[in-house]
Formats: sequence, structure tokens, C-alpha cells
Amino acid sequence: MPRVSVVMAVYNAAKYLHESVESVLAQTFRDLELIIVDDASTDASAKILDAFEDPRIRVITHARNQGPAASRNDGIAAALGEFVAIMDADDISAPSRLEVQVGFLDSHSDVGLVGCAVYDNIDDRGSTLYTSYLPEDNDTIRQTLVEKWCFLHPSIMFRREVCERVGGYRSDFALAEDHDFILRVLDQYKAQNLPIKLVRYRINPTGLSVTGHEYIDALGMAAMHLAQQRRKGDTEDLSAELNTLVQRTHTRKTLGFWGRVARRWRDSYYAANRYYGFGCRALCAGNLEAARRCFARSLSTNWLFVKSWICLLLSCFPGLVERVRFVFAASSRYEEEQRGYCQRSAQGGAPTRPLAD
Repeated sequence: MPRVSVVMAVYNAAKYLHESVESVLAQTFRDLELIIVDDASTDASAKILDAFEDPRIRVITHARNQGPAASRNDGIAAALGEFVAIMDADDISAPSRLEVQVGFLDSHSDVGLVGCAVYDNIDDRGSTLYTSYLPEDNDTIRQTLVEKWCFLHPSIMFRREVCERVGGYRSDFALAEDHDFILRVLDQYKAQNLPIKLVRYRINPTGLSVTGHEYIDALGMAAMHLAQQRRKGDTEDLSAELNTLVQRTHTRKTLGFWGRVARRWRDSYYAANRYYGFGCRALCAGNLEAARRCFARSLSTNWLFVKSWICLLLSCFPGLVERVRFVFAASSRYEEEQRGYCQRSAQGGAPTRPLAD
């Protein structure tokens, strides 16, 4: 019986799947099983999985697409391990990820869930775009959750009893089921983010975090509203939140041709702006190569994103960047906060202000 069950939900992830699976199989912690739930993929995902001969892999195949929440629940239900680690099919785990997280949970019996506070955002080619930082300790996480999300979902590990107690992922919150699940875990357990890079998180322009960002944001807010009700000791009004979500879902599914065109444009603009933000922060940090890479990715996503054209040109003239630094005031403040956070973490101190992307 393995100590750790890694659960990976897969749907049409052939482009990145092999690398993601290999990163789990190459863990320094060997006492694991990898449960992969193929949610009725229509690409080459099934063939890629069939090619693996590692006995630690178990594949569950859905006859019809059921969504990530149901896929993860099925994987967890089949898990044999004491701990469950979540992994996405397009991200990459560091070799020591499971070893570090198991060691932490073994020595902190009061913590139910652990993630990572530092991670690299990578593009679809695997190049690092920017390093993100999240709050670490349980108290800071709870304070920060009022305003910002504090977890990288594919980095979390939790005790299997935690999932059994809170009831697993709820399909009602599909696309933001991780927000709802972790918030319900925090109702009853402590959580921690470790100040180590344990996962490389892929920013995929065609992924759900981009193409469904507006809907995901609405779902996240609904999950937060319910969490606030529970924290006050009230019974969560799930039906009221779901009625609002049903209306959003109906609107999303009934868009006409021009509505779909407008949505695709908004999605590409959102992705371009996200890459642009990474680029501005890298520019302020003096990392011109990374900045140019981010601006180029921004333009490949939406070539009409004018600010990225300007900044790409600007990044070729380091002296000019210093002269117009005031233009990037927000990015400069963010970068200074990040540097202060890193210094305090290195000294063993807590940040004076919680940080998150």
C-alpha cells in the first residue's frame, strides 16, 4: 500500500501529458501510486498513457466527459495512500516535491493541507516567464484569502482523511472546484505553503484558466461567499449561489456567433495582458531577456496588444527603461514587495504584507 496517491485528471492534454507524468514517476520519494483519470479525451492522451509500463500507474477511463471535479473524486476514491497529491496534466513537479511534502505533514500533525509558496510560471514551450510568491503560514493565508487566492492547486497535498471529512470536490463549482474544496478544508484544518519551488505552472493560452477566466472568477467569488457564511456560523446558502451560476452558465452556452467571437477576443486579450504583466515585472527587476520573452508571448496571443509592442521595443534599450521607470509604478511596487518578501523569508521572518499573483 503506497503512502502517497498522486491524482491527475486528464482531458485532451496530449501535448504536455508525457512530461507531466514523467515528472511524477521521477520523484525521489518512490512509495507512490499515480492514478490518472482520462475524462473521455478525444486526442492522443489515451495512447500516451498506454505507452507507460510503470506498475505504479493506474488509469481510470470515463466513457463520457464528466469534468475535473468528478475525475478527481474518482481518482481519490480509488486512492490507497495515506496522502493525496493533486497534479495537473500540463504542469511539472520538481523531483523532490513529494518527499518534501510528506516530510512536512509527518512532522506537523495539525496541518491538513500543504502547497508551495514559490513557483515558476512557464509558457507552452516550458520557458520560465515569472516567479510567483504566495503567503506561507496558516494565519497569513486566512487573512489574505479575504482579498486574494493563496494556493497553487496542482501543488497541494492533503491527508486522505481530510477529503473524506469535507466531502471531496463539488461538481457544482466545476472550473473553480479547487477554490471551493480548499476553502472547505480550511474550515476544519490548518494549511501551509512551503517556501520551495515544488511545481512549474504552465500558462496555456488555450487552457481553461484563460478561456474560462470570467466564469472561473465568478465561481471563485461564489465559493468565497459560501466560505464567509460558514465562518460566521451560518448555514451556507448553496442554492442561491447556484441559481446565479446557472444563469451565467446558460448565458455562456447560448452565445451567438458574434458573442463567441467577442468572447474569444476577450480571452486572447486577457492572456496577452497576463503575459504583459509578467513582462513588466521582469523589466523592473532588470531581467530583460525574460521581459522580452513575456512580451513576445503576449503578442503571439494577441498581436494588437499595443502596450506589449511598446515594452518589447523599450526592453532593447536598458538605459531608457530607467528613465521611464515611473510608467511602471505598479509593477515596480510589486517587484519591491517581492524582493522584500524574499529577504524576510531568507531571514526566517514573516512578510509584513501577504503577497500573491
